[in-house]
Amino acid sequence: MKKVYAKAALGLIAVIFLFAVGSFLRENWAADEEPGAIEAFLARLIRGEPNLPEGNIRNPYQPTEANLQEGREHYEKQCAFCHGTDGRGQGDPGIQFYPPVPSLADLDAEMTDARMHFIILRGIRYTAMPSFAKVLTPEEAWKVVLWVRGLSGKPDASSKNFW
Repeated sequence: MKKVYAKAALGLIAVIFLFAVGSFLRENWAADEEPGAIEAFLARLIRGEPNLPEGNIRNPYQPTEANLQEGREHYEKQCAFCHGTDGRGQGDPGIQFYPPVPSLADLDAEMTDARMHFIILRGIRYTAMPSFAKVLTPEEAWKVVLWVRGLSGKPDASSKNFW
């Protein structure tokens, strides 16, 4: 039985090695171009759903004028450099990140408020998205989430109403 596991592990290592060599030779490695199909597939597969310790909690702040203004101020100070003031990411004159900066104006349904809050405070490893835990309090991060929801015009998938 151990031989079967050893052969399977060796086969897996060989496949990974061949993939790495093939990717290195075929894929484009420039940060200013779209990733190849294989890389895009693996990135979606690996990113998947993060382990959120707070689950799917709702934003405790209402979108009042004061909360939205504070969220906007923090967004413009901390986030707009990469995501742009309109949330669509940097245009042609902007810095090119790899992987590319996602548009916050086109959020998908899986981007709940809890997930966005988690990403703001924790960041995303192996990307240009840093952790803002030392810059923003959890309360300030929730207010940034409110502002980003306004940019996208899409409610949190877990909420029943949206301003």
